[in-house]
Amino acid sequence: MRSLTSPSPPLQQSQLSFSSIAQYVFLAGLAYVLAGAPLSSFLNSSSSGSENSYNFNSRAREGKVVDVRTLESLVIPETNLSCAEHRYKGVYVLSRDPLVIYIEGFLGEGEGKEVVDLSTPLFKPSTVWTSGRESLNPTIRLSEKAPLPRSQTVKCIEDRARTFQGWRQNTFVEKLWTQRYGAGGHYTYHYDWSTATKYSGRVSSFMVYVDGQCEGGGTHFPRLERPRDKSWCRFIECDVQGAYGSLSASTTVTGGNDDVETETSTTKIPQDRVQEDLEKGVIFKPIPGNAVYWENIRSDGSGFAESWHAGLPVIKGEKIGLNIWSWMVDGYVPPLDQVQQEKTEQQDEVRKE
Repeated sequence: MRSLTSPSPPLQQSQLSFSSIAQYVFLAGLAYVLAGAPLSSFLNSSSSGSENSYNFNSRAREGKVVDVRTLESLVIPETNLSCAEHRYKGVYVLSRDPLVIYIEGFLGEGEGKEVVDLSTPLFKPSTVWTSGRESLNPTIRLSEKAPLPRSQTVKCIEDRARTFQGWRQNTFVEKLWTQRYGAGGHYTYHYDWSTATKYSGRVSSFMVYVDGQCEGGGTHFPRLERPRDKSWCRFIECDVQGAYGSLSASTTVTGGNDDVETETSTTKIPQDRVQEDLEKGVIFKPIPGNAVYWENIRSDGSGFAESWHAGLPVIKGEKIGLNIWSWMVDGYVPPLDQVQQEKTEQQDEVRKE
């Protein structure tokens, strides 16, 4: 890996008293705020029965609150998965704090076409969730989305993303979604993390440029330091005025005060109008086959302010992107590991006898 530049940046009612009900409601409300998810989906809710499906080992920390929907979205690694060796054309470190890496040739030959073919029948308008309500809001997000069926190729892409990160402990890739942007399509400035803690959260993101020839449509990180080495001009916009014209002075977006959820994504969007100067920071070009990887949160659960980013408007043409997010869930034992763990324990018991 070579670095061109490395800047830093049911309870029985007869047993309940009024005070205990009030206490329960208070604690439930507190959990809601901490988790940013519906109460019915908490793993720690005794009425959900979900603890029978989602187990945590003895290393799991007390007080964890994890959304069941999040766990259902995770990809459990297949031990017998066989994938052809993949060689990147180039891997370049743009920033070390937070870690931001540009990957040339993340997708192999033919993989982009397969992703597009699998996604095309499934595309539908992208929605956002705000305070539990789903809606279309083109001021925040104007695109189409598709859940990506898990073909052999897709499984290998998932595994490639996991391997790229060094098989991080308690970290799982989320099931993949593709995004299609036509002329005017965009996604406003946001963070990929929202309710992160030191025990769980979306630790990293890949933005993979799958297909399409377009003008505009770059990924803008206004708080990253732009590298000075002109070698980077292959991958980032060095002539912003030429690429974005009238948009280059500033791009203005609006958003709600609440966290906004998109599929399995939870993003943080500000209430006030935000102006970002496109001449500041880094705009990655949407080059098909390539990808940008970045880390969202520190080990203590705090988010990187520098991970603030947007999918800029497509001026002309079409762009198809692939989101790959990774979740860290401390102490989570996925189903396949549970089976293996039980077998090992049974074998140990037999040996003792």
